[in-house]
Amino acid sequence: MYQQNNELKTSQTTRDLQLASLSLLTAIDTVCRQHGLTYYLIAGTLLGAVRHGGFIPWDDDMDIGMPRKDYDLLMQHAQEWLPKPFRIVNHENDAHYPKYFAKIENTDTTLIENKHLGYVGGIYCDIFALDNVPDSLWRRRLHYTKFNLVRRLLYLAYRNPYKHGRGPSSWLPLMVQKCFSKPQLHRWAQRLLHKYGDRECQNVMTFDDGFRAFPKTVLGKPQRITFEGIEANAPADTDRFLSIMYGPDYMTPPPEGQRREHGHYYFDTNTPYSEFQQRHSL
Repeated sequence: MYQQNNELKTSQTTRDLQLASLSLLTAIDTVCRQHGLTYYLIAGTLLGAVRHGGFIPWDDDMDIGMPRKDYDLLMQHAQEWLPKPFRIVNHENDAHYPKYFAKIENTDTTLIENKHLGYVGGIYCDIFALDNVPDSLWRRRLHYTKFNLVRRLLYLAYRNPYKHGRGPSSWLPLMVQKCFSKPQLHRWAQRLLHKYGDRECQNVMTFDDGFRAFPKTVLGKPQRITFEGIEANAPADTDRFLSIMYGPDYMTPPPEGQRREHGHYYFDTNTPYSEFQQRHSL
């Protein structure tokens, strides 16, 4: 947690952030290859590798997907497997962490993604589990809808209720925070994510980018792809994966006004977030 009395400003650029993130990808690839874990570049990171040979110019994070069994194995051993200054962060080892998925962070850096969630960490790579989902379309839609509700409750449980003032807009997050505990919501989210883990399913989802399911045959055996000069893993059928996610015209960049950016609240590639927290502690 950190004080929010004053606005924070950074003099660094998105490209500075991108370049500082590359050591994360190198560390993840090394650890996964050493321990026989399967992973794939996904989402905008995969699109950037195919369309730009690296980061999409306006993108400011990296996304990796792992089959659930590989994801869980990494969560169990990341503390011993990851070299310094990298650290795995999830809801189990950090009470302030608001997400249902994990991040690998560089502890020698500082990044605040959303000031209204009050979480400060390092420059990161998102790690998503690729979870089984029903083959039936309507069952998959119902499953996704249930999870999306829990995910929304989880966001409200962590969010500053007075983000938009102390009027009616604060009532819903205040009610959620009164009715539900954060550990309870995390348990519900994980129960839904694991629900179909022991069943024979043909499709998986990350639950992060809308209602999109990927056939396991599309992921398949990883192929190597170059990302900013670094060799990394990509789905076996990269074209179909990106077509499912972004449509068949994925190689055409969107118009400038439609380019999606995270717009991180603050980042510093040179300061450990432990030092930042000491300077801005509650």
